[in-house]
Amino acid sequence: MSFQDQLLLWNHASLKVLDVRHATLHPGDSLHAYRLPASVFLLTTRGVAQVLLDGIAYAADKSLVCHAGKGALLDIVEVVETLEYYMVFYKAVLTMPCRRELLRMYQTSNPFLAQYAFAPPCPLPLFSKIEQMQRQWQQSGALEKFHVKALFHHFVYDLLQQSQTLGSGATQPQLITQAIHYLEERYAEPITLNSLTAALDCNARQLQRLFKARLNIGPMEYLLQVRLKQAKALLKHTNITLAQIAEAVGYMDSYYFSRIFKKYTGVSPRQYKEQARDREHRRQTPLHKSRSSIVPGSAQLYSVTASDDNSSHYQAGEVIHSYTSSKAAMTNSLTSMLPLLLGAHSLTTSAGAYSAGEISPADSVTVQPTVSSDEAGNAGITGSTAAASMRRIIKHQKGEFALEQKPEKIVVLDYQYIDQLLKLGDQPIGSVIPTIESSSFPDYLTGKLTDIKVLGTKEEPDLEAIVQAAPDLIICTAFQEHIFEKLVEIAPTLMFDRNEDWRTTLLTFGSIVGKEQIAQNVLDRYQKRIDALKAALTDKLGGQTVALIRPRDQMIRLQTAKHRTAKILYGDLGMSPPQMVMDSTKTSFTISLEAMSALNADHLIVLQDDSNTELVEEYQQTAIWKNVPAVQANQVYTVDTTLWVGYYGPFAINQIVDEIAEAML
Repeated sequence: MSFQDQLLLWNHASLKVLDVRHATLHPGDSLHAYRLPASVFLLTTRGVAQVLLDGIAYAADKSLVCHAGKGALLDIVEVVETLEYYMVFYKAVLTMPCRRELLRMYQTSNPFLAQYAFAPPCPLPLFSKIEQMQRQWQQSGALEKFHVKALFHHFVYDLLQQSQTLGSGATQPQLITQAIHYLEERYAEPITLNSLTAALDCNARQLQRLFKARLNIGPMEYLLQVRLKQAKALLKHTNITLAQIAEAVGYMDSYYFSRIFKKYTGVSPRQYKEQARDREHRRQTPLHKSRSSIVPGSAQLYSVTASDDNSSHYQAGEVIHSYTSSKAAMTNSLTSMLPLLLGAHSLTTSAGAYSAGEISPADSVTVQPTVSSDEAGNAGITGSTAAASMRRIIKHQKGEFALEQKPEKIVVLDYQYIDQLLKLGDQPIGSVIPTIESSSFPDYLTGKLTDIKVLGTKEEPDLEAIVQAAPDLIICTAFQEHIFEKLVEIAPTLMFDRNEDWRTTLLTFGSIVGKEQIAQNVLDRYQKRIDALKAALTDKLGGQTVALIRPRDQMIRLQTAKHRTAKILYGDLGMSPPQMVMDSTKTSFTISLEAMSALNADHLIVLQDDSNTELVEEYQQTAIWKNVPAVQANQVYTVDTTLWVGYYGPFAINQIVDEIAEAML
């Protein structure tokens, strides 16, 4: 029987689930000559054994799905590893009236009696459905039985789809594809990294590496994105309570959900709901005026007819994300706005327009502006006319850019650049935020910022918010490589290496804003301070070793001497790294908790944030951790990950140096 004929019969059949069972066989156990009382699907979820249907053997290695009809004999033998399996007994009846050809197929090639078995290429959806069926079946209520019936239809659909995939010769889905499917299906459940890796039968390190390579985020961060996306849809399209929304997306505590929502979107759930409602009202109001100062009131930033419920919105200086906005609509809208935006730019090349990586030979002339000293010993630009006379070449990863005058409205798509600009006495008008901060920006910078717009996250900038900010310069990193061309359409865009030495970046930024001398003064003072501290640490520590570690994903990430923050310890301050760190050619690598004794560091600096607090506390309770020499000597220092790793600028670096001095001296 062809696959299409099977589908015809499955579509016309009335299906009734008769029983759902869950069983385990241990090595040495077996099941012999069990005559099936009804048609059955059998799914093994772990273990190794032989499954026989009417004497035909199938090897069950972890995951195997079998089907047989009423009266068939089932044997399970040679259980090498504990075998866990589920059985769903069902009855299928062809509903009448029906076409004669369907009845003939049913009588001659009944798919509900067919015997077959295969290893599903993507077992997780099948396991998810059958496990839910078994739990619901145990409840014995009429509503739960109805739920089982619905789940059974989903189960059969997934199974037939995978059977068709195998028949077409398609390859097995990648592990990350299975993980994404699992998270998108079960986001409302309490999922941890351990439970996810157990379901996928993989290790945490492997899964984390795959997610980072494909999506540039970890699996738990992806789960967070899925939950936030679903929460936004519920806030926008329903009137259910916040507690109900929180529970629907996997959070039992609505207060915690509100904190998480605001942390990653920049607004509270209530504010998001109000802003979405206001925006929808304006969208439906004819001839509403644009809020953009660079686009006439009659012009729309985006076509209303092209937008959808998943579009990304920006209002009142805050960002509201989406992960599925139309790329075509965005590209077309930005392209149509290009003449308007370029007309507002205060930065031009000699040709009057910006083209990334292209300059003329005449642009190589650099003019130094006149400077004077301020009260703090820094150098400042004399008057407000210096910008008009500054012309310089800025080298970046996309080539060189001819800067005609000082940019007044800078947008940065890496939050560490806020630090750089503030130290020079400037502030960007907008910035992305980190994904692990409890607030938009860290406390050490918040008091120095005024009216800065949140433009999404480093991994996912909000293009519409950037457009509405109307910048005359955008500064990004390779994280935004995939949208660089769109950024160029909005404003001149420079791309820098985010891991470049902060001192080099500061000098470049000094050139951009015409404050080279201020930048140099900052570096001179830092060097003088470092020289004094280095001498004091050498006297105090001698040859004692210091390790910088970050527990995460059930492992411990060890930062090497090549890591940009570790360079402060081992380079600027001359501290001694453990031998294990010195031997590595990478910026970091992971070790197990058990390997901490081999690390043999006299001092430990532990990077901690919201994402790994529980893991750190878990490690601290173990005997292995308590026996680490640095722990026993009370020479373990906990520091904030975001400050030490995320904000790589002069304010952060000096605060890091403060913390080192306080801890070590």
